Amino acid sequence: MKIFSERSETEDFDEEAYQKSKRGERRQAYIFLILGGLVLLDSGSPVPIPLTGLPSVLLGLAIMAYGWSQWRSYQRLPLHEALQLGRLQGGRLSRTDLFLKLRLSAEKTDQLLDLLVQQGFLERVDEDLPPENEPVYRLLS
Repeated sequence: MKIFSERSETEDFDEEAYQKSKRGERRQAYIFLILGGLVLLDSGSPVPIPLTGLPSVLLGLAIMAYGWSQWRSYQRLPLHEALQLGRLQGGRLSRTDLFLKLRLSAEKTDQLLDLLVQQGFLERVDEDLPPENEPVYRLLS
C-alpha cells in the first residue's frame, strides 16, 4: 500500500485521497495508543489478557510506540502535497488554497508557507500589496 505522499510527481493532487490517508493515520494513532495503554494497564492482572509482567509491558510499549509514530505522521506538514497542489494550479499558491484544499489550521498553514519559502520552493509574487489583498506565491521548482 502506497502512502499518499510517496506517489509519483506526475500525478495530480487528489484532495479526497489525501484526506482519506490523513483520517486513516489519525484513526490508527488513536487505536494503537489506546490499545497499548490498555495492555499496560492490564499487565498486572491475568484476566482479560493472559500476558503479565515484563512481556506485557514491552508489548504495550511497542504498541504505543507504533501509535505515537502514526500520530507524528499525522501531524507532519504536507510539503509534498502543497507542491503538488501548486503544480496543479499553474505554479501559483495562496494561503487560502492551502487552508481550504489541505484542511489545515491557520497556524499550520502559516508554518507550511514559511517552511516552503525558507526551503526555496516558493517566492512571494508581489511584496508591496495592500493589507487587504492576500499574498500569492510562485512555485520555483
